[in-house]
Amino acid sequence: MNTQKLSYKNIEFIIDTYWLDPISDFTSEVKHPLVIIFPGGGFTFHSDRESQPIALKFAAEGVHAIVLHYKLINDGKPVYPLSLQETAVTLNWIKTQAQIHQIDLNKIFLIGFSAGGHVVANYNSLMTDPETSKDIFDEPIEVQPCVTILSYSVIDLTMGFPDNNDFAMKISPDIFYWQTQEHLTKHSKPTFIWQTVSDETVPVMNSIVYAQKMDLLGLSYELHLFATGRHGLSLATHITEDPGEGSYVNYSDAKWWSMCMNWLKLQRVLPV
Repeated sequence: MNTQKLSYKNIEFIIDTYWLDPISDFTSEVKHPLVIIFPGGGFTFHSDRESQPIALKFAAEGVHAIVLHYKLINDGKPVYPLSLQETAVTLNWIKTQAQIHQIDLNKIFLIGFSAGGHVVANYNSLMTDPETSKDIFDEPIEVQPCVTILSYSVIDLTMGFPDNNDFAMKISPDIFYWQTQEHLTKHSKPTFIWQTVSDETVPVMNSIVYAQKMDLLGLSYELHLFATGRHGLSLATHITEDPGEGSYVNYSDAKWWSMCMNWLKLQRVLPV
């Protein structure tokens, strides 16, 4: 893992890169997909449980990975629109690395967990649409994701997380960024969505309303709702278990990973 500093209008942020090395035995170049990971943390921190373990799992599937340390509210400034601008900067930077690291620019995708999912969902709504993106980011976006993945994601700031408007206003005083499902368009990308019905932090209706809006617009999606399981499961295996907290292990819910990999194959992001 290497750390890279990027910036938007002199505001620095960090990404962690997990590059796959070329295999010297191969007789021709192999270009790999790349995932940008947005860990959760309630907009106040970036969860390590949803960072390196996810990046390494993708690496094992032949996917370059980047963990994006997107804007938080810790300094009293809002998450939006800077987190979306940081994502656009990262995507443009990836294009500059394509030849060096053998990246397939047609197979870039985003995955968000919890609060990180809100950033991904907002990106899929606002930044894939040329009309709205130009009002947020004043440069051309050279690379766009082909699909997105939402893991127990915050979708709508009025649907249970956060539990008060004061906190929501810290995330964004502009309510335009609150309800990600309301800005989905024909330009939005196919999305894999998973969550547990018993999620005690982010109500499951967040995932349902997003899938419902995608359905109304005729957008491609796959939705999996598991009957039981806590919020913040990550991989839901011992790899991301908080020691002594067995509730983070749920091997039924852990099937989301194999389901997601199968979906990525259906989307031609991973080889069949």
